[in-house]
Amino acid sequence: MVRALKSAAEPTRLRLLLLLSHGEFTVGELCSVLGQSQPRISRHLRLLTEAGFLDRFREQQCVYYRAPTAGRYLQWLRQLLSMADPDAPAVKHDRDRAAQVIRERARAAATAVSAATAGTPASPSALPDELAGVLAEELGPASIGELLDIGTGSGHMLALLGPRASHAVGVDISAPALRLARTRIHGAGLAHCEFRRGDMYGLPYDGACFDTVTIDRVLASAERPAAAIAEAARTLRAAGRLVVVEDFDQIEARAPGNPLAQLRRWLALAGMSVVRLRPCDVTGGHFIIALAAHGYRADDQRDPGADVQRSGTRPAPPAPAGHAPELAGPA
Repeated sequence: MVRALKSAAEPTRLRLLLLLSHGEFTVGELCSVLGQSQPRISRHLRLLTEAGFLDRFREQQCVYYRAPTAGRYLQWLRQLLSMADPDAPAVKHDRDRAAQVIRERARAAATAVSAATAGTPASPSALPDELAGVLAEELGPASIGELLDIGTGSGHMLALLGPRASHAVGVDISAPALRLARTRIHGAGLAHCEFRRGDMYGLPYDGACFDTVTIDRVLASAERPAAAIAEAARTLRAAGRLVVVEDFDQIEARAPGNPLAQLRRWLALAGMSVVRLRPCDVTGGHFIIALAAHGYRADDQRDPGADVQRSGTRPAPPAPAGHAPELAGPA
């Protein structure tokens, strides 16, 4: 502990800790905020990382730093920074300059995302308010624990569920999308949310390390949806919940048949059991919310009519021959 505290006992390092307690920054961004050379900033960052006060990770050509999201070093850091004067001139300067750097990052990221997705289907936008309300109702009022959002895009799901998570991670294959998500989510004060570049078919996490895993409108366009669900399930703790939001019409366009039955099949192929499968008609589109778990078995069937009355959802279309209706839990 003495070594760790000594590493922070320097004005520039304290300024770095204050900045990095609010989000993830690259070395270049930190140089721009503090107005110091890269060798000097890099040395301070190395000392703070070796002391345990910072985490370091690489994303393509960029190296990011951030405060830890759990553990004793996070607690020590909070106690240390609670003694800092938020109105000190240097702190105010850094805060204003960081806001400018983040705006510049957002503009560059938005341009890069537009260029990378030109000619391809648009990325999912924020969930309609009505659908967000249904999702919140399905999840209940309790904390959702440690959250993983797969295919996070611009971070819409983290903006919705991040405040209810003890720790949250957004994963996406697109580095520009992640830069944009960092700007939105950390700018909203959700410093406990972090972002990592990764493939949904090979997530950069050990098994059974998240309480809630979300997949928002990704599977309908995925090459191997069941494989993506299986990889998500691998990271889910035994009592955890998988939450899938999908566009009803996009699944219907992908393959003939009942979209609810299709989503249920993908989940079953991945070894997940459906807890709840709910079609929702809201302003802006037709959607499906699915909740699944390891080894869940429904003891009772819920009345589909109750859902229609409560949330404005529409009943499932007639199931294809040989398939049961897809609104209730598994038999």
